[in-house]
Amino acid sequence: MEKVEMSWTRPLLPAHQRIFTRADLKRFLSEDLRAHGYSRWGFHLRLVRPQLHYQRLLRRTEYWQVQDGIVARVLYVYWRVLLARQSQRLGLSIPPGVFGPGLSVAHYGSIVVNDKARFGANCRLHVNTSIGERHGIAPQGGDDVYVAPGAVLYGDIRIGSGAVIGANAVVRADVPGNVTVAGVPAKVIADRNGT
Repeated sequence: MEKVEMSWTRPLLPAHQRIFTRADLKRFLSEDLRAHGYSRWGFHLRLVRPQLHYQRLLRRTEYWQVQDGIVARVLYVYWRVLLARQSQRLGLSIPPGVFGPGLSVAHYGSIVVNDKARFGANCRLHVNTSIGERHGIAPQGGDDVYVAPGAVLYGDIRIGSGAVIGANAVVRADVPGNVTVAGVPAKVIADRNGT
């Protein structure tokens, strides 16, 4: 049997795609709103866009996760519990620290993302998508990645910036930037650069 070396450290997003300060939190919340087509938060969005409310809880959890002190730990647990409750209600499982700013969860229901995965800014996820690990390694993606309904991404793969993952595609190999992939296993079906 082949021995597989496992790494327990999670790769980090670049510093400009993580939440350290209140200004970072405000920027992430604003860019997430913009990704959904809104310019500011209104309480009614909690009812008509529950997945956006989930993202707000996710971003607050990410902020308090990196803060120091006892009060910060208590607030982290508070936001983490609220996030877990909303996660169960909506069928979303997106761990803190996986996606950069501008995340757009198009629909709620059955979206599962491994906590070792890392994706950049302005990514869009649709229903019934799964981003999972294989042998302890999860996918890494660039900015502006679009994941269509039913897509599955797993293992030690890189998804290039601007890539589009087609509906029900199974991605188990690297995807270059600015291409569209589809099928089982996924293959490039279009080059978005026009070449």
